[in-house]
Amino acid sequence: MQQITIAIIISIFTLEMTLSALNYRNRLKPVPDNVSDVYVEEEYRKWLDYTMESHRLSMIARVTDTAILILFLLFGFFPYIAYLASSVTPDLKLETLVFFGIYMTVSYALAIGFSIYQTFSIEERYGFNKSTVKTFMLDQVKSMLLAVILGGPLGYLLLSMYLGMGNEFILYSWLLFMALSLVINLLYTRVFIRLFNKLTPLPDGELKEKIESLARKTGYGIKGISVMDSSKRSSRLNAFFSGFGRFKQIVLFDTLVGKLSADETVAVLAHEIGHARHRDVLKNFLISAVQTAAYLAMLTFFMSSGDFSMAFGFSDVHLGFAIILFGILMEPLGILLGIPLTAISRKAEYRADRFSAETAGKEPMTSALKVLARENFSNLTPHPLVVIMSYSHPPISDRIAAISTVKRKESLE
Repeated sequence: MQQITIAIIISIFTLEMTLSALNYRNRLKPVPDNVSDVYVEEEYRKWLDYTMESHRLSMIARVTDTAILILFLLFGFFPYIAYLASSVTPDLKLETLVFFGIYMTVSYALAIGFSIYQTFSIEERYGFNKSTVKTFMLDQVKSMLLAVILGGPLGYLLLSMYLGMGNEFILYSWLLFMALSLVINLLYTRVFIRLFNKLTPLPDGELKEKIESLARKTGYGIKGISVMDSSKRSSRLNAFFSGFGRFKQIVLFDTLVGKLSADETVAVLAHEIGHARHRDVLKNFLISAVQTAAYLAMLTFFMSSGDFSMAFGFSDVHLGFAIILFGILMEPLGILLGIPLTAISRKAEYRADRFSAETAGKEPMTSALKVLARENFSNLTPHPLVVIMSYSHPPISDRIAAISTVKRKESLE
């Protein structure tokens, strides 16, 4: 089992490094004609430099992470932190949570340096980072507190369910995860976003009038339209819908409002409404429900078998380590499942683009995509294999080519 685990880790690492290298090499391919105007020559050279630096850092980080994980597995790090956790409390559930706490703290300490360098060196030099050291540190503290406050009780509950329910654990834990998913969707904008960002109502004016007109035209009821102060962290552009039913809200990054015209912004939102009209959120939820059930079944197997833990120095099954090992050994399955799932996602993006082009116009959607690509430093020449393996959105040139074939609809059925 030890050899199989190490082999899987190395195989996944090799695959990821190969895909990253292919994508990096493809940056020098000719840019498709329909997106040749996204970058002017100086901006394109800047994008190449940014890509080179980000690629180099990601490679170093991935090599470091893989090497440390293998060393941890081979030299008894996990049994050692299990020993430390057992000395803190005799309660099995609390002991498992302490084990995770130690492991996550060590993992965080090893990764934070790369995050700091990416944010305050690379992102800073290329104009993306707007975050101060104070904001960055507060974000880290808030994230850790959320992990402890929400993750601790949830972990304790799940461990209690596993130890007390037997075979019924899979069903009830699945129901719990689905309920949590719904609650998070409802509270995402109302609670979680507001812990990190300030939301203000979109002021009256041309943009608000056009968004409300689009909502009426498409029959998409909206609870509110908010602008998020994303510019205090990054210059990147984005917008999203949150919630469902009577709780649907639109959130616009202030950077997007500042860079896109009113018609372009409406086109982006029409794309998001297209997802709703095609029930993509519901479809994704159903797919997630099936995946969650399958993974819970496999996780239960890992947690009930002592062979996996004993292969790495434990005297019997260790619930915390079994969960970590499950995540490692299931990675190949995740990659394989990712191929059809990302294909489904790309197809959904084409449908949403078509809806936007039909309702808001081809030109605004096309120009909005180009602005988004330029401002977010999008890759215009991704390697086809990387697209197949991991792209949830089609390359921008393919999206624009598909939009060009759409005919505008004056009314919706």
